[in-house]
Amino acid sequence: MRLRYVSFFISILFCFACNRNEKLKGYTRDTDGYYYKLIGLGDGNFSPERESILVFDAAMKTLSDSVFWDTKHDAPNGLYVDLSLLNFRGSSQKQFLKMVEGDSVSLMMKPAVFFRCYFDTVVPLFCSKDSLVKLDVKLNQIISRAEYLALIKNSQGEEVEEDTELEELKEIECYLSQDRKGISPDHNGIYTLERTHTTLGKVTPGKKIKLAYQGSFIDGRLIDPQQQTIEYVYGTPDQLIKGLNIVIGTLKKGETTKIIVPSRLAFGESGSSNGSIPPYTPLVYTLKIIDIK
Repeated sequence: MRLRYVSFFISILFCFACNRNEKLKGYTRDTDGYYYKLIGLGDGNFSPERESILVFDAAMKTLSDSVFWDTKHDAPNGLYVDLSLLNFRGSSQKQFLKMVEGDSVSLMMKPAVFFRCYFDTVVPLFCSKDSLVKLDVKLNQIISRAEYLALIKNSQGEEVEEDTELEELKEIECYLSQDRKGISPDHNGIYTLERTHTTLGKVTPGKKIKLAYQGSFIDGRLIDPQQQTIEYVYGTPDQLIKGLNIVIGTLKKGETTKIIVPSRLAFGESGSSNGSIPPYTPLVYTLKIIDIK
């Protein structure tokens, strides 16, 4: 019997290893710890230097090839990569230094390194179980730091205003595309991800309610480390952000829900007063009505 369990365990490990090897087929492991594969050769005349700024067409994917960011939708002008900032192990700086304009490569690296490099953040929940993250890039242009600063200055001089609401919607759609496809916002612009139902008393203005809630950013980072519990009279102004008050008014005692609140119903164009939540930031909340009196 023990031998049977050991054999079963070994077969599971073998299948896992085969699946991982299939994902890495054609890739070469660099001594710095990342994996790379040449996709196409360009016709550029020179390679970048360590102070260069690279302009890429890029697609960022989970290990299962689910795209969560790409230049087509998220950065039409390209992904700008400052090589001088990619100076730590596993960052793929070495591979970028070998490229010429027009080259295309596929890279795989550890999520912690990847999100530090390209988003200056921790690993979000949708990638927390991936051992590697994939980055497919095509090098369109190599520019100097002076040229890059000039581009920024020209953009500011022309007072080009980004459509922040559109960018926010793209961020929400990217989050939903992971495992919640098909969810649409209600007429207020709030997305309901989960909801339970009871037949108990409904929240109405003037009722004292006890509420448990916890908020997080789209990438999964918590706003507060602990779940918050408050008691207040529903309908009292400025107790909670507008989006939460709207949803609380639809709940009954004992019901729970998980929602995405757009920034215009949260902290808006200014962000939170303490600076912990930036402007134009959609938020994810879980709510539970503990009691109604």
